[in-house]
Amino acid sequence: MKVVPHTGLLRRRLEAALILLAARIIDGRNVQRSGVVSRRDNNDMGAMAEKLEGIAERIKRQYP
Repeated sequence: MKVVPHTGLLRRRLEAALILLAARIIDGRNVQRSGVVSRRDNNDMGAMAEKLEGIAERIKRQYP
């Protein structure tokens, strides 16, 4: 039984939604003055979230 098709609109939308979820989780880790997460790592997580959002948009639009 196939739950997710191998190609098509539904597949692209599902993949994009999962990538956006990952971006929101990473971006949600943005903490101020944390003793656990360094400022550099915090900034890197923000940049990663932006990159993931861009990837999700390209997947949705089928890489124009």
